[in-house]
Amino acid sequence: MLDINIIHKEFENFPIIKDFNLQVKTSEFISIIGPSGCGKTTLLNIISNLDKKYHGHIKLDSKDQISSNIGFMFQDSRLIPWLSVFENIMLVSLNKNVDDIIQALCNIGLHDYINSYPKELSGGMQRRVALVRAFINKPKLILLDEPFISLDHPSAQALRKDFLSMCKEYFPTVILVTHDLEEAISLSKRIIFLDSKPMKIVLDYKNNNDFSNNLNHEDIQNIKAELLDENPFILSGKLKENPASNLFSII
Repeated sequence: MLDINIIHKEFENFPIIKDFNLQVKTSEFISIIGPSGCGKTTLLNIISNLDKKYHGHIKLDSKDQISSNIGFMFQDSRLIPWLSVFENIMLVSLNKNVDDIIQALCNIGLHDYINSYPKELSGGMQRRVALVRAFINKPKLILLDEPFISLDHPSAQALRKDFLSMCKEYFPTVILVTHDLEEAISLSKRIIFLDSKPMKIVLDYKNNNDFSNNLNHEDIQNIKAELLDENPFILSGKLKENPASNLFSII
């Protein structure tokens, strides 16, 4: 169980997150959706211990999350350009097992590029290296900050399938930050919709469907349409519109 309890997080005396509580079950895959600037990346940075300037606690299996093994995928690959593909993975590997690294790269279709440098790879191939890097230490928790956002649709779908395959092998707890509702529906079992000023949960949506074998299933569009029909302002962080003031309000 991942227990997130952020009492207060501010930036330049402005509250970004306040009294925020979220529990994620072991091996659960959740997506987080919210308007730009609501603090989604800040939340991931706090969970990953990259940001320590907050009041509250992050615990994994009742232990301080600071000591836990975490995988992180960002909006770009963040590979070190002067290191080869193999060296990029070796750098973060905890056991430094050469055979394990080579096997992981081969499993993802990079057997011919083990000694290549990032500049010699396409964007999609760089992301696959980043995917191996995220899983190489078999983490209990993986955080995703829109890692598929800049890829063309076929490349993004292929990478999503590879990611789900690795999840089935290692069973990590996964938190995906995304602006893409279709992506959230196709990948996760639970979608957390946020509002800002400060960050708050406005809808905790349970997704009982499994689209892991068909990320293009027509029901994904149907669920999206149903969600937006019931909550037309949800992507802006609101559940309904207040007609009197023409402002949004939370119910």
